[in-house]
Amino acid sequence: MEICKENISNRMKNNKKSLLHLVMFGAAMSLVGCSSTPSKTDIAEEQAKVEKIQSDAAEAQAERRQEQMEQEMKNLPGWVLDPPKTDGSGFYGVGIGSDRDLVNSMRKAKLQASYELAKTMKSELSGEDTMTGSGEGEYRYVINNFVDKVNLSGAQVVKQKVEPINGMYKSYVLMKYPYNDFNQVLKDSQANDANKKTLEDAYQRLMKKIGRE
Repeated sequence: MEICKENISNRMKNNKKSLLHLVMFGAAMSLVGCSSTPSKTDIAEEQAKVEKIQSDAAEAQAERRQEQMEQEMKNLPGWVLDPPKTDGSGFYGVGIGSDRDLVNSMRKAKLQASYELAKTMKSELSGEDTMTGSGEGEYRYVINNFVDKVNLSGAQVVKQKVEPINGMYKSYVLMKYPYNDFNQVLKDSQANDANKKTLEDAYQRLMKKIGRE
């Protein structure tokens, strides 16, 4: 009987120890949980780290962009920055175009060069060119600084260069408008003016004849 009482007493002591250990474990876990809650200082430090990472990434991106621009300038044809001067055979225009579609990039460059030719001619130009590319979507280039169209059918492509840059096609074109074609345009223009005058005179004669009758 005394053995049984002793066993029961030992079990109760063991249970008390186990309960004490459980309480201590729970308290320790509670302290760990409390210590894992970030303080204002921790939050500020983490935010500073994130901002530093973002700043470094932006700086690296700017450096890469600068390197790309410098490389592009090295590959730039000399006649883009220093196009040929007007000579005895004609005058020149330079155009630059960029697009994900090769044809569109070339077309943009030629359009700009044609516009430069028209300005050099000191003529009046009114034109609109609309292109829908498969890459960046619709591209619209409108020339609306002048009034009348100029016949640029005689314009010639003298030099052209296309290179891929950052997933885009960059086109450079040098165009020339010969003086012979320019003189022909002037003759055609004068002829058109003469034709208009002749038609106007004929119309006035017809009106007078109808009026007399």
